[in-house]
Amino acid sequence: MDEKGWKRRIQESVEAYKEIFDCYETEIPEEGLLAGFHRPVLRSRVKSETIRRLYESDNMHYPMGDAFLKYGIGGILERTRERQPQDTEETAAYRRGVYEIYKEVQAFIVRHAKKAEELAKETEDKKERMRLERIAKSCGRLAADAPKSFLEALQLFWFFYLLRSPFGGGCIGRLDQKLYPWCRMDLEKGGWDEEEALEGIMQFYRNLNRMNTGDTLRNLMLSGRNAAGEDETNELTYLFLEAYERTQDAEPHVNVRIHEKTPKRLKEMCIRMLAQGKGQPTLYFDRNLIPAMERAGIPREAACGYANDGCTETVYDGRGSIDFWQHEMVKTVELTVFNGKENPFIYPVKMKKSRREAEEFEPHTGLALGFCSGELSQMYCFSDFLDAFFAQLAFQITHWITIIDQKIEADETDTLTSPLIGGTLEKCVKTGRDPLRGGGFDVDNYQLLSGTVTTAADCLRAVEYGVFEKHYCTLTQLRDAMAADFEGYEPLRRRLLLAPKYGNGDARTDELAAMIAERFLQQVNAYRSRSGKRIRPGLYNIDFKIFANLTGATPDGRKFRDAIGEHCSPTPGAAKRGPTAVIESASRLPMQEGYASSVLQSTLDGSSFVMGAQRETIIAGLWEGAEKARIPVWNLTMYSREELLDAQKNPGNHQDLIVRVWGFNARFVELDEELQNHIINRIS
Repeated sequence: MDEKGWKRRIQESVEAYKEIFDCYETEIPEEGLLAGFHRPVLRSRVKSETIRRLYESDNMHYPMGDAFLKYGIGGILERTRERQPQDTEETAAYRRGVYEIYKEVQAFIVRHAKKAEELAKETEDKKERMRLERIAKSCGRLAADAPKSFLEALQLFWFFYLLRSPFGGGCIGRLDQKLYPWCRMDLEKGGWDEEEALEGIMQFYRNLNRMNTGDTLRNLMLSGRNAAGEDETNELTYLFLEAYERTQDAEPHVNVRIHEKTPKRLKEMCIRMLAQGKGQPTLYFDRNLIPAMERAGIPREAACGYANDGCTETVYDGRGSIDFWQHEMVKTVELTVFNGKENPFIYPVKMKKSRREAEEFEPHTGLALGFCSGELSQMYCFSDFLDAFFAQLAFQITHWITIIDQKIEADETDTLTSPLIGGTLEKCVKTGRDPLRGGGFDVDNYQLLSGTVTTAADCLRAVEYGVFEKHYCTLTQLRDAMAADFEGYEPLRRRLLLAPKYGNGDARTDELAAMIAERFLQQVNAYRSRSGKRIRPGLYNIDFKIFANLTGATPDGRKFRDAIGEHCSPTPGAAKRGPTAVIESASRLPMQEGYASSVLQSTLDGSSFVMGAQRETIIAGLWEGAEKARIPVWNLTMYSREELLDAQKNPGNHQDLIVRVWGFNARFVELDEELQNHIINRIS
């Protein structure tokens, strides 16, 4: 991009933020000390071009840096006010963009200081006046200086989180680590008030739930180990967890990193929370993640600083952004059966992604059609079909790599990162460089994800079992049945439904799942861009609901639009032998090598023995089994099937029923019926 175009893009970004900031109200809370709030900005209130510019420069899936906490608004302004001797025209323009946006941030904070001061003068209640004066003093100081206490650091983070998130969402990251220096500062000077800090965190949580809930990207990562192998659990780790226990709502989505030196107290706290059945927290096992990151060339310090993005994809907190793409593995089986074409039964559908109140849309496949992987009539044994599937898979992965490669090259030349985000990164503030080109995103994080290797394995095993072992039909007869969505082929469909399924410890089905995963991981890992960048692979599928609505009938007996599995979890309804069999199946997958995100979602019937007197002991056993099975990310939920079914019929009686969706939790009654049914059918 030429100099003129670069300056124009930066100025357009500045103007976009100004337009959004003008939509934010100034709010002083009626109680508590955390000032600032805004309802998600309605898209009708801002130009669509503004929305596009903001999302292109900041998709809000990764955590902010901490330079604004370290230096304060005044410190960032001081470092970006003047052109530096080393600046080029590009870096000078970017530095100026940071300065202009942070002037707007400063004005936003000043507005809160003034409003609190005005309210303090108006009240006759002495206690209330003292509270308001304290807010005014804190906001006034934060408009110019770095925070001097934990509550001030939390307040400044909250202001930035609001300003970054016009639509009420955004990744939080390792907040117990980011804010700990100010906790320690309070402790050292004798100013630490644990109850007040806890109340501040709870107010932070309540504000998140006032905004909206669901797929909001609000992942909070806690604890972990550092590059020296030492535990990073601190006072704030426990407070963030306790605050969630007390508030018990959908937001934020809590995650905890576990390792060999995790304190017993932290483990017991996590087990107690998991026993409530709401899927909080999600556990990340450092020993099953960090080594694979290091093998992939990620520096130890960055690897040990990992967090998760808006779902469960790994990000490198303060060191990188994230872009990811989803491969449709079950659809690849379909293209194999129909030799590069879609199942002719498929018709366009209207669906909602997750929320009952969301707008409907028509999903579209991301795969490339037309690659002829082989005619079924020329396949005489299962290995012929398997070879055709792997040929189709290799073609589709190459298609995705081509798309990702184009994004990598664009980022290396002219993609603009939001100057608001750039100013949170110390390296960007120092150099004036866009974070993508030397200004702080030191770990490239382009991800290609493909969960549902589990349902794909069910499909392959059904072909092997039904066609070549039991001889229920020929391959062409199977194709004809799939093309008719099994209408007129119900006896064959019932036989295929009884074929072995992943999640039951069946060695052959699990072997096929592992073969699929290994082929995917090997091809993705082999890629290098011209500048040497890699694509980070993961066995994870956030779009399982979308893909189910794009994929016709499959060899496992599934019909068009029926559910498919998510991540490394069984197809809903397929797991018949309980949670330990699911873990056994998952243990046979190369989940560790899918370090971008490889997740096992375990869902138990909360009305069964699991909710009895020994539930915490049982959870501890499942936890230990998952960690030993080399599962990188594990989430456990427990629901009563009867309660979920009643919530569908009588939503007004179940407003506080929280469920795990994919990388987030949500209120069950706010989800659309299709997703509700998927969650019910997960129960093992």
